[in-house]
Amino acid sequence: MKTKSVLFTLFFFSLSVIGYAQDETSTSTTTVEKPKAKVWFGPKFGLDIAHFTTNVDEITGQLGSNYQAGLLCQIGETLYLQPEVYYSHSSYKFGSTSVDSSFIKVPIMVGLKFLDIGLLSLHLKGGPQFRFPLDNSDKPTGKMSLDWQVGAGVDILGFITTDLRYTLQSGKSLDEQAKNIGTSGLNLTVGLKFR
Repeated sequence: MKTKSVLFTLFFFSLSVIGYAQDETSTSTTTVEKPKAKVWFGPKFGLDIAHFTTNVDEITGQLGSNYQAGLLCQIGETLYLQPEVYYSHSSYKFGSTSVDSSFIKVPIMVGLKFLDIGLLSLHLKGGPQFRFPLDNSDKPTGKMSLDWQVGAGVDILGFITTDLRYTLQSGKSLDEQAKNIGTSGLNLTVGLKFR
């Protein structure tokens, strides 16, 4: 687990170094200023919502037993690539039995910012999410699954980012997927973006 954490940290650090390296201006006989690199990175936190609710106590209960924490890296501005990595923990009850599960999640989102009014901007995202299950001692089990996520979000003040995503369930039609929104497969995240 520690080795993978170090590798993911180095990956995001190297992307940020590349972004800063491209952030210099050219000084030749004719001064041409290069545009700043559009690379952001930062922490991101969230939860998989068991079922949609506006009850604050239920949301707090879900957050206590079902959370994820990780890092994001956004490359680009209007059309962008956003790889992320999370440690995710879930705890569910089936009757009197409670089941705990932990994963490393690696979504690789392609996003499109379609409205920007200065303080707020709206975006759409979609892409694959790779899930690596962990055993009771948080070591990878060697199995990997792939699912797809689609969603939308809001950026506030240019550095606070929020997303609401739906995980598409394999083997179900679009009509069935639409009926299931709000009952399962929702993911809510909030993060900070730094240069």
